Amino acid sequence: MTNENPIIDISIFRRDFQLRNPSVVAYEAMDFAPNIIVRVELANGLIGWGNAAPDEHVTGETAEGVERTLRETLKPFLIGQDAARIEMLWSRLCQLAPNQPTAVAAVDIALYDLLGKAAGLPLRQLLGNAKDEIETTVTLSIEELPTTLARAREFQAQGFKALKIKCGLNAADDIERIRQIRQTAGDQMRLTIDANQGYSVAECLRVLEAIRECRIEFAEQPVAATDLEALREVCRRSPIPVMADESVLSAADMLATPASLVNLKLMKTGGITGALKANAVAEARDIRAMVGCMDESRISMAAAAHFTLAMNNVVYADLDGHIDIVDDVAEQGILLESGLVRTSEIAGLGLMIADAVC
Repeated sequence: MTNENPIIDISIFRRDFQLRNPSVVAYEAMDFAPNIIVRVELANGLIGWGNAAPDEHVTGETAEGVERTLRETLKPFLIGQDAARIEMLWSRLCQLAPNQPTAVAAVDIALYDLLGKAAGLPLRQLLGNAKDEIETTVTLSIEELPTTLARAREFQAQGFKALKIKCGLNAADDIERIRQIRQTAGDQMRLTIDANQGYSVAECLRVLEAIRECRIEFAEQPVAATDLEALREVCRRSPIPVMADESVLSAADMLATPASLVNLKLMKTGGITGALKANAVAEARDIRAMVGCMDESRISMAAAAHFTLAMNNVVYADLDGHIDIVDDVAEQGILLESGLVRTSEIAGLGLMIADAVC
């Protein structure tokens, strides 16, 4: 079959986005967020946008490595290819860039943007269109208690109804912070916690038991991602549901997780194609999913939002990765108001990209 609209050009841009507030979690502190933006152009003039937000602690990838892989390995392969053959291209990209899901995600997202634009439809409608909106958590980093409580009040005033509390550096401090946040936010605020692998099994169980009365909805990746037995022990003994994050990067990992909940991130799964595969396994195993994020441009955040709204099995969202970015290159795509996530009705990802990048 003739490929009438091959990929004719791919441009790659690195942006180190400044963050309005430092992002502090158990394994790192950041003042800026490296993102690598991908622009894919077809012979018919359509342009698709993708984005990579690497986190070495999650997938082992660095910004420098992702940019190099995109320029030197993936771009030469993709020129001349049929952008509509997403499944075939994803498989080949995974072979060309093994263990580099964030690099693959940048291209995969751009291909889905092109798919929606070619169809003249918002991407969520092509993927399943399960719901119109979803409530998202907003993240409280690890900071001094007065700062944390002030941010909690600020988010509450903005209409957010769910807070994600980062923890995992000091168990005793975490217990006090979580109790104080519950007292400040009140009974109606949904609370989740995320230790980002920071606890031992004993520490984790001590914290979870101590905050039982705080009505925490779930605890995310409390122990090391590489220690499934530790995660299994926590899941067995925890008084709070446990969500896997860094320990689940793929559909294969989904088969092994002992957790009853999982955080799907496009940067971990290799984009939308990989997320579709991982979510299918999760649903078959009766594991409910959340779609989360890194500190990301609206480009990939829009892709995450479209995927979230399309999937019936995705019942939680943590889609706040763009709100702290000062100098994003994109507008629209993902719409966030009063804690509710929607997507633009423009075809594809629904983005408007700054002229300087185009």
